[in-house]
Amino acid sequence: MNLESLDEKSLIESITKEVMKKLEERIMKSELERPIKKDKILAIAMSDYKVLYEVNDQYDVDDFDDAKVSIDISPYEVILLGSISYQELVQISMGFATSKVTTTVIEAILTGKKIFFVEEGITYSKYEDTANTNFYNMLKGYEEQVETFGIEWINANEIGRRLQDVRINLLEKAEALKKLEGTHMSQNEHVRERIITESLAKQYQKQGYERLLINKNTIITPLAKDYLRDHKIKMITT
Repeated sequence: MNLESLDEKSLIESITKEVMKKLEERIMKSELERPIKKDKILAIAMSDYKVLYEVNDQYDVDDFDDAKVSIDISPYEVILLGSISYQELVQISMGFATSKVTTTVIEAILTGKKIFFVEEGITYSKYEDTANTNFYNMLKGYEEQVETFGIEWINANEIGRRLQDVRINLLEKAEALKKLEGTHMSQNEHVRERIITESLAKQYQKQGYERLLINKNTIITPLAKDYLRDHKIKMITT
């Protein structure tokens, strides 16, 4: 092989490597610029609680009061109720969905959502000193009843901390599920991407794959090749 052909081959490899590097940088930049998914909270009668404005950077908070029609609660991780009347309390404890609020809360109970009721929002508490003792104790019994449904009563100053607890719990569950799936994961991964970048190669390694089944037309960047080779991940063309 003459010097001219070697120089030409070296030039082609150099150009290819540079193009792939730029492509990988663009892909990584796109991944970094992708908006971070936030946990969604449905706030019912929470306009008097400023704490929700303080957690907007961590949570996507939707105001229930702005809804004109019934709400699909499936996207929400947490339901916050800032005010509750004795009528609503009784209806929820008895399973009667007679209003938009009670319907939403009961649906949240049925679908296993995390639900918090703010104690300062108990509207009938102002009658504690004047109400018939037996009647008031009956209402307190309904408060205990909804607790058996998984609903938690919290103080207003606890909202931020309890939301953080829920967030940590969700992250821990997601991580545990990921590990569980990893224990049952096949050692082979059929790659459908047309280009394997170093970032993708790192993902495959973290997921425990030992062999990648790739299409003959799949492009593998030089950085990805080096990473896969260093971590002893085999590439099999199918």
